[in-house]
Amino acid sequence: MFLLVILALAYCSSANDAVENYLNQARTTGALDFTVQVCSSLGNCQPLATGLVVDNNWRGVYYNLCYDPKRCDKIPTVSEYQTLFGLTVSPSRTHLNLTYVANAPGPRIYLTTGPGTNSYQMVYLLNRELSFDVDLSTVGCGLNAAFFFVAMEADGGTKRYGYKGPVYGTGYCDAQLASTNKPTCHELDIIESNSLTTLLATHTCNASQYCEPTGCGFMPYPLGQTKFYGRGRTFSVDTTKPFTVVTRFVTVDGKDTGNLKEIQRFYKQNGRIIPNPTVGGNFNSVSDAYCRYYGLNNLGGLSASMTQGLKKGMVLTMGLWGDLKNPDFMGWLDKPPYGPCPVYSNPNPRVTYGNIKYGPIGSTA
Repeated sequence: MFLLVILALAYCSSANDAVENYLNQARTTGALDFTVQVCSSLGNCQPLATGLVVDNNWRGVYYNLCYDPKRCDKIPTVSEYQTLFGLTVSPSRTHLNLTYVANAPGPRIYLTTGPGTNSYQMVYLLNRELSFDVDLSTVGCGLNAAFFFVAMEADGGTKRYGYKGPVYGTGYCDAQLASTNKPTCHELDIIESNSLTTLLATHTCNASQYCEPTGCGFMPYPLGQTKFYGRGRTFSVDTTKPFTVVTRFVTVDGKDTGNLKEIQRFYKQNGRIIPNPTVGGNFNSVSDAYCRYYGLNNLGGLSASMTQGLKKGMVLTMGLWGDLKNPDFMGWLDKPPYGPCPVYSNPNPRVTYGNIKYGPIGSTA
């Protein structure tokens, strides 16, 4: 009898291991399940089933899982998303956890319309508000936790370039110089941040699709607000704790069809509302007037050019990139005069983005 019990337990254990292994190795149907919320008024938000995919370039360059955007034929397993790219989704499907992976640093993660579909989720932000929670407490100097939008094609370049589409993470574009398989397009950086400094920036384009790579940015630290954002209780936003980022896209006429007037920002932490700091020129938001005052690059103008990108619809992109071995790698973001680095580093950085909401102004936070 004892031997039979032992054999039965061994069989059950083996079966459970087989099931767990199958689930971990199961190919996704093009994306990991993820949920964002679309709001109509404060406290009235509905879940929207979406998906998350990793950029085809990271699949190809590091793991030969899809380098040629026209010939992709491999989709990562759930286990591969975690072990190769450091990406996991919370059981509630509302939080994305990104762990820095030294072998493939900085994969871009895109929001799609969900598993089993081949389209990116287009987000329209004019006359809207966007909010999300973030925990970047372990993200130190030399790294960048980025949450941003780019004006990618919804089909991932399938029609225009013959790419395989969002299932395979194709079609990325941004405002940096064009390169192989990467055209230029409007880019909107909601945060480029670590736990020492943060940047909100617009990257506009002209009619010939030349885009401004440096853009017009609002960065508290170099604008004299060195105690606004940083590690510890002495800062207005204490980055050793989670906080909420709220961004509003105000139009000139208060309508969804109007041109962009300004981008407003505030934060929430521990039940407090923390306004964006007011800097020289009496500015606390990004506008054409702000960009002119500081002589920042604003090709085509915020109201005229950025409006076009926002009207087209943009794709949410998230990531954690940088170089742990080179603290100067992100000097444009965190070294003087832009930030205080090198003052903090962590050998095991990770970032969590969650509770992503968008809707009419005043509806998400």
